[in-house]
Amino acid sequence: MILVFILCFYAVIFTIISYMQIRFLKKESQKKAFILSEQEYQKAANIAVQNEKFKIFSTLYTLIINIMWISFGFFYLKNIIINENSRLENTLFLLIFLLITTFLTLPLGIYESFFKDKSQGFSNITPMLFIKDTIKSLLLMLVFGFLVIYALLFCYDFFGSFWWIAAFIFSFGVILVINLIYPTLIAPIFNKMQKLDDENLLTKITALMQKCGFNANGIYVMDASKRDKRLNAYFGGLFKSKRVVLFDTLLKALNEKELLAVLGHELGHFVHKDIIKALFNGALMVFILFFIFAHLPNFVYEESHLEGVKGGIFALLLIFGNVFSFIFSPLINALSRKNEFAADQHGAKMTSKEDMKNALISLAKENKAFIKTSKIYTFFHLSHPSISDRIKALA
Repeated sequence: MILVFILCFYAVIFTIISYMQIRFLKKESQKKAFILSEQEYQKAANIAVQNEKFKIFSTLYTLIINIMWISFGFFYLKNIIINENSRLENTLFLLIFLLITTFLTLPLGIYESFFKDKSQGFSNITPMLFIKDTIKSLLLMLVFGFLVIYALLFCYDFFGSFWWIAAFIFSFGVILVINLIYPTLIAPIFNKMQKLDDENLLTKITALMQKCGFNANGIYVMDASKRDKRLNAYFGGLFKSKRVVLFDTLLKALNEKELLAVLGHELGHFVHKDIIKALFNGALMVFILFFIFAHLPNFVYEESHLEGVKGGIFALLLIFGNVFSFIFSPLINALSRKNEFAADQHGAKMTSKEDMKNALISLAKENKAFIKTSKIYTFFHLSHPSISDRIKALA
């Protein structure tokens, strides 16, 4: 079967790249430590190796699930759900497919949160919080998934051979709406957001934003530590919904100068219009994917037992989307890395090179990130340059 071969080929390539990264990490870990202490250097390397092994296992586990869907899963689900091939039946078909896949992959999330991340000293999540998060995610998927899938099937029914163009326009609209409402409506479902109450820091962050012409609808602190110890900050939303979100872990781990350098980096993305570029790149990717999947040959549906199913194209898109995204990832990642280097320079300009460098080192230490990455792994996977490359670029 050609479809199974494509999935297996993707999994093999993915695994080979991860295996090469593991070899690189083990080799580099034997060298003299720099930037990090000897102990931090070794620990970061070990964690990176563990993460790659988990990625390999997850890829192979997902491969088995996808092969099961193509070989017999869609056949049985179609016979149970599809009678008149109506829009509602196809919506239910896709929703049940998503639900079953979510439950089948749930063990990966459980292992990652309660075993891998706990052993690495990151995860703070409790079983009750994990259950609540899972239920909330499922409810969001059922509600929004139903609406989005039904709308896409409407495009399929109503716009004839040009349905995929209408579906692309609708999908891009959904992406914009999600970006618009995420910081104010979606993120608070999972995390508490409180306005930053440190007046001194608030004044300095506001002054930093004013230098760049960035108007935010508030600066918030998110209780990320109840799940994870990793550090992060982001500027979320679009237009009037824009807000600055700081992880509480970031405030605890970084000093004021380092924190301002990190925010200067994020403001660099705003100044360089990287968010708009990312939206455009995302739109282009979605457009290409819809074009490809709208023109698939009939044997693809026959092999996957989806012939005559309106929602079949969207099921295939969900299974093979990652394969096609992987093909375009080197270009997208190269552009992203270029933007990250430029944002680092902006952060250094807003504060100082030393502050930006110290912030990157602190982030690496707290996130236990290994500072080097192999060239092939960087080429295919990294949207952010390695810490060592970023520090070299600053110098």
